[in-house]
Amino acid sequence: MSKLIHKHLLKLSSEHCKPLEAIIKSNGVISIDIPEDLELFDCLAQTVCEQQLSYKAAKNIWSKIKLSSQKRKLALIDYFDSKYINSIRKDGLSKNKIKSIIGAKKAILEKKITLEKLSAMDEQEYRECITNLWGFGDWSAEMIAIFYLGRTNIWSEKDLILNKGINEICSESNITPDELLKLIDPYQSFLALHIWRNKD
Repeated sequence: MSKLIHKHLLKLSSEHCKPLEAIIKSNGVISIDIPEDLELFDCLAQTVCEQQLSYKAAKNIWSKIKLSSQKRKLALIDYFDSKYINSIRKDGLSKNKIKSIIGAKKAILEKKITLEKLSAMDEQEYRECITNLWGFGDWSAEMIAIFYLGRTNIWSEKDLILNKGINEICSESNITPDELLKLIDPYQSFLALHIWRNKD
């Protein structure tokens, strides 16, 4: 599937947006790989950790959190408990992010949110479900949709790297960002992945 999408995007970009074609050729085939053993809680927690941080900073904090939970022989969902808040703060997570993650934990334990429910929702239902969680906005919903649910047509307007990337691409061609997004539909997630990789 990824190879077919790659060929499709190459054809479109070759005809309409040469700068994007160069990026896609340089990146090669990109897949959306969903970790089979990733728990829903872990995904929500990691997404919160990554909010408004550079990839490097978020990765560092998330590694410390995982190490702290492993040292206590706890699953991540059990580590995010009121008794460990001081430790989580030392790992580098803010009070608001901890509050957000503990709220997500409550929703999961009460089965208000499950992978099965999320997967069955249409885009509007899904977005409302995620953004109704305290501390989860559109960006978080979009990241979860791509990296956990594997949805192929997600574009994050609030992602600074994506905005910068698509504007740079379009400034070197005769197509606007809106036109490019319409052209790429229904594979906007792959456009995002190519821009992120190009900017990494």
